[in-house]
Amino acid sequence: MPVTSNTLGQAYALTVLTPIAPDREDHLRATLASFERAPSPFARLRRTHFARWVVLEDFVNDPSQPTEDHLGCHYLLFSATLDGELDSYLDVMCATDWAAAVWGTCIGAPVPLSGAAFKAYLRHNQIDTGLFFSAYPEARVEHVRRALDLRLMTIDFAAAAQELDPAALQQEFLRRFCAR
Repeated sequence: MPVTSNTLGQAYALTVLTPIAPDREDHLRATLASFERAPSPFARLRRTHFARWVVLEDFVNDPSQPTEDHLGCHYLLFSATLDGELDSYLDVMCATDWAAAVWGTCIGAPVPLSGAAFKAYLRHNQIDTGLFFSAYPEARVEHVRRALDLRLMTIDFAAAAQELDPAALQQEFLRRFCAR
């Protein structure tokens, strides 16, 4: 993977900024809100460490500055940290119904919103990430999930094994952690 301002170790930071069609903003907000009531759509994209959407309504203007700057319309900001390179990730994401539902509310989105045209639209609206943080830049999502699962197993073991004698403690440890 080539090193760019969007990479840190094996992690890639994707930032996309797209203008929202004013007559579609309510639909966009309803779509984004529906994700709060269900498992994250990114749970199905196994390479996603972190992802979020934010609707930007305007810039925050500093009163000490001589001029104010305002957005001409509201924008959808999407940011994600993912494993590996971007191209194959976008192939998978652009094939989902939920991604089409989100970006279908944006100005300039191709019709139909799928395949190479959708991918080109996201790349066109991509902003280079000058600096980003990845807690584990060399760890892939699957490794982080396994480590979190092991952490929970260890906590459960510690709580359940407090009263065990040494022989029973060893047996329980072997049963829980070595029988895998």
